[in-house]
Amino acid sequence: MKNHIFKETIFALSTPYGESALAVIRISGKDSKKVGMILTNKKNFISRKVYYCSFFSRNKFVIDRGLVIFFRSPYSYTGEDMLEIHSHGSVAVIKKLFKELSSLKNCRFAQPGEFSKRGYINGKNDLIHYKGLSSLISSDTEKQRAVSVRQAFGEAQSKCLYWRKIIQNCLASLDASIDFAEEGEVFDFKGVIKDIKKVITNAKKVSELSQNYQNLHDGQKLLIFGPPNSGKSTIYNIICQEDKAIISAIKGTTTDYQSTSIGIFGLKTTVTDSAGVRKAMNIIEKKGITKTLKLINNHQRLILVLSPDSFSKANCSYLKSILKNLNGQKIIVIFNKKDLRNFAECKNKWQEELIDLKKIKSLSISCKENKSNNNILTNIINFLQKHLISIDTMANEDYYSFEQEQIEIIATMTRNLELCLYNINEIEIASDYLLRALSDLDSLFGKNNIEDRLEVIFRNFCIGK
Repeated sequence: MKNHIFKETIFALSTPYGESALAVIRISGKDSKKVGMILTNKKNFISRKVYYCSFFSRNKFVIDRGLVIFFRSPYSYTGEDMLEIHSHGSVAVIKKLFKELSSLKNCRFAQPGEFSKRGYINGKNDLIHYKGLSSLISSDTEKQRAVSVRQAFGEAQSKCLYWRKIIQNCLASLDASIDFAEEGEVFDFKGVIKDIKKVITNAKKVSELSQNYQNLHDGQKLLIFGPPNSGKSTIYNIICQEDKAIISAIKGTTTDYQSTSIGIFGLKTTVTDSAGVRKAMNIIEKKGITKTLKLINNHQRLILVLSPDSFSKANCSYLKSILKNLNGQKIIVIFNKKDLRNFAECKNKWQEELIDLKKIKSLSISCKENKSNNNILTNIINFLQKHLISIDTMANEDYYSFEQEQIEIIATMTRNLELCLYNINEIEIASDYLLRALSDLDSLFGKNNIEDRLEVIFRNFCIGK
């Protein structure tokens, strides 16, 4: 495939902007080598050879010293001539290099994802790979990384190519039956039907697992709630492994909510601490409690924290109405302050007043006793993992990070395959539906004319990729 020649040469910082030991600036386009020669005063660059040299300004002053690597087309990430500059990660150095590059004719800052877009246009890889790569770059947890790798580096492509081969073979069989119908040839479509059903079943499973991954990528949300002074913020700080919430013996200290995203067993999890629920003592507390009640309705996973010193008939009555109005949410209870003498007595009182508590999985802890070690964190996390957080054994599943748009394309392909089976006795109609399914599949790879979609796809990439 002949590479597309873009008029402009582009550049961008491919490492995070800010003070660091190193910075990598990428340059791509037909004038990449020329730009490198101007910047370093060198007469030539051999492809894939590392050069240690100085970088000069237009008035021939040294900006910095570092490494330069030239990649000759088509053996580069973009498929066109590319140059990488490895300088020191000083903000001043980066700004000065950008200023020098911007002053050169037909040389400009790259748009988000423009390096990958040029690579796609030049046939370096397909859209399945680039979408997987985007997902990999944005991954926060080990599970997200593992799934994104499947799509970025070949497993998702292999699956789609497998479907494509089967559909093509089935289409050839149907077309052959049309071409040779007048010669009285009898065709048995049992094999075609079996193969199409196989693709349908497989595609539906991949779509389901991809949808599950989307939910995983968005993360799970946990809400900590309960009466004032039960230790909600202390438990929140322990889970976050940081003193994020203010802790006080004064009831109603937490008047608003705050959230933190963390990884629990490789899964992205957002934990939210909320204002204590009770009959409000003042206007500010009332607003905080109103927010908590809304959060309870909007969260599917709840952690109710209770303690001996937060027990009262009024609090029981208030919590009773909350528990009664739960709508299918998963909930666990943490009985806190186990170190208090009346802990067992008050725990029984809580369970007598709130009968539903006996049906809910609970954990008894003392944050005070375990403050100096990690046992309390381990106990809480293990309990959450066992009874509240949905842990998926993804390593044993055929997961893919197909995005919603891709899942919809696969669903359309599946419908066309089902319509093909429904019309299998009308060979020409069945063949047409197979052709549509093949076209759907090709759009996943980007083989169809989808220029209008490219801007949307690649603008989600970071600049420099």
